[in-house]
Amino acid sequence: MPRSLELDRRVDQLVARLERRAPGAMTRSAVLTAVGRRGLENAARRGRIIALLPGVYVAAACADSHAVRCEAVRAWSKGRVLIAGESALHLLDSRYPAPKRVRCLGPPAWNARAPAWVDLTRTGLPRSASSRSGVRCLPAEAALLDAWACAPRWRRKDVLYRALWLRIAGPRRLIDAARRRSRLPDRRMFDGIMGAFTSGATSPTEVMARREVFVGPEFAELEWQVAMVIEGRDRTADALHRRSRTVIECDGEAYHGSRAARRRDRERDTEFGSAGWHTVRFSFQDLSGRPAWCRRMVRLTISARLAPR
Repeated sequence: MPRSLELDRRVDQLVARLERRAPGAMTRSAVLTAVGRRGLENAARRGRIIALLPGVYVAAACADSHAVRCEAVRAWSKGRVLIAGESALHLLDSRYPAPKRVRCLGPPAWNARAPAWVDLTRTGLPRSASSRSGVRCLPAEAALLDAWACAPRWRRKDVLYRALWLRIAGPRRLIDAARRRSRLPDRRMFDGIMGAFTSGATSPTEVMARREVFVGPEFAELEWQVAMVIEGRDRTADALHRRSRTVIECDGEAYHGSRAARRRDRERDTEFGSAGWHTVRFSFQDLSGRPAWCRRMVRLTISARLAPR
């Protein structure tokens, strides 16, 4: 095979590896080992790979991927940093929205100048860490507390509810981690939300519905976490309005879209209906994205069921 064709083949292999995130970022020395100087110059000139950070290359097609950017930061720091905050939450579960900047923690003695798209805090690093695709990051509970602390005040609740809904972190372990943290902004607000779990709430969606959505005198009659017996089976309604015989269900996990989950929900709603209860069901997206609509639907449902027939 001619040398030029062999070089093209090696460059193709390199780009394919980077696009598959195997790994997603490589140092200059690793690229030179794989394709040599001519191969590096050829791939860069043709725009197939780019230097995302000094001495760190990624596939051009993946340069906007937050996960790839996290890998590039790891390679650039030679493993010194831990990915933190919402960046770590995104690595731990890709359904968590990627932030605009890569959030990371680095040792105080490391004096590298971070680019504008890297949010670097120099601090003592914890002993424990998680790893996703070879990228070291804070454990889930520590990452969520860091995300809470870094978020503007108006976003903190959404960060917390979303990560709990996706089950990236668990309430009990998160409460324990918060107790070990000496400083946490808006701790009273955080403790109030988490206290709902220790008081019997079973899902972040229910907590959000109770604390943020269905509040005020017009929803004072709602009863929460009500044990019932329906069709001879023990059931617990997330909330109910007894006079109108209305049940409010808050889909508690990120997995209610599966066929099995939908079947369970239909069966549950049908059984409540057979006992004269009308079910109104809300998703996390409903409660977080359009709370006014959720309130309106509950008001209208209760009014309609209380209206004279």
